[in-house]
This record gives sequence, C-alpha cells and structure tokens, in this order.
Amino acid sequence: MKRRPGARTRDQDLAILAAGGETGWWDDSGHPAPWPEDFLDPDAGWSTGDAVTRDDTPTDNDPVNPPF
Repeated sequence: MKRRPGARTRDQDLAILAAGGETGWWDDSGHPAPWPEDFLDPDAGWSTGDAVTRDDTPTDNDPVNPPF
C-alpha cells in the first residue's frame, strides 16, 4: 500500500476525518477530505503548485490588466 504525505494510509485519513480532524486536503467544496488515491502516481497530473505556466494569448498575460 502506498503512503501519502504525512506517511498515513487512506484508512488513517478516514479515521482522522471521522474524528473531526483534517488531513491537509480538501475537496472541491472546501470540506476536509482524504488524500486522493492516485496522489503519488506521476501520470495522475497532480502538481505541487510550484510550476509557473503562461498562456501564449497576449491578453491573458497583460501585466497592466490582470484577469482578476
């Protein structure tokens, strides 16, 4: 069985959540959740958020008028 961050198993994550704790992962609704089963799979597409990507569309990269 693969271990995710914190060296916990999915069963341990579920026990933490059942006790009202947090695992350090949240679902799309913002609720505490267990780490994804495929988190350690390099082909799953998960990212640490360290990568910086740019869109080649000039209007999306306009520093004077950011999209937010």
